Amino acid sequence: MPALLDVGSDLCRPLMQLLDWYLLHDAAGLLCGRLLAARAGMLSTLLEEAVRSSCADRRGTIAVAGAMHSLLVLAPAHAPLLERPLALVAQAVLQGPCEGQGEGYSELSLATFGGVAGRALLVAPSTFEAALSSAASALGLAQPLPAFCFAWLAVCDGMLLSSQRRLAALALAALLPLEPKALGCLEEVLSLCVSALADEEQPPPSPARSPPPEAVRAAFSHALEPFDSLAAMPLRPALQRSLGVAQEAHGAAFGAAIARVDPALLEQVRAAFGTV
Repeated sequence: MPALLDVGSDLCRPLMQLLDWYLLHDAAGLLCGRLLAARAGMLSTLLEEAVRSSCADRRGTIAVAGAMHSLLVLAPAHAPLLERPLALVAQAVLQGPCEGQGEGYSELSLATFGGVAGRALLVAPSTFEAALSSAASALGLAQPLPAFCFAWLAVCDGMLLSSQRRLAALALAALLPLEPKALGCLEEVLSLCVSALADEEQPPPSPARSPPPEAVRAAFSHALEPFDSLAAMPLRPALQRSLGVAQEAHGAAFGAAIARVDPALLEQVRAAFGTV
């Protein structure tokens, strides 16, 4: 697999989609768990190089993020092998979009990368912390956690799917208790939580016919659903827990941050949660 990336970055997308299915079959027991157990080092190198090589190809970037997401869903115990590629992902998010500035990741790509890092935070926090620390060291950042919150929120318009907003709300709410300065983005996090909860109230979209490449991805996403513990997690109680932990952790600072929230948004928050 790694040799295919040397042939050209245009192979990145199909290679990542192939890896998706290998990971799924490994998790389902069809490969007897041999893929990750025997090839962790190779996969770490492969994904690290794929993140680097996909920079100028939006579809390739999305595919790489998808493969990392698949591994975190299907085999969270093996998340440490993602530490180096996740460090590159976190570094890209922290640096922000580079639209119209030559090479660089688009807002859509960075929103997707943020989701991968957010899932790592929720299912493998030590791997997330190590990756973010490496990214901060590379960029010379002293306080990467609030910087990551603000950077991810800055590309939230690139979240096209309700599942992306749901994951972002869960992860960003979970980040709030970890660092007092993260309260600087409390208003934006609450707005995202309200949007994610509103998505939950909407009826599921009608299935649509997709062109073959998208149909393959849709089929894989459907096959992944039974393995996704976060998708089955009730959203409102999870968000309430995270906000409650943040309130306990930060005390008066949390109250002061709530007092700065726009009154109209605060009414929406109270309607969605009861009280905050």
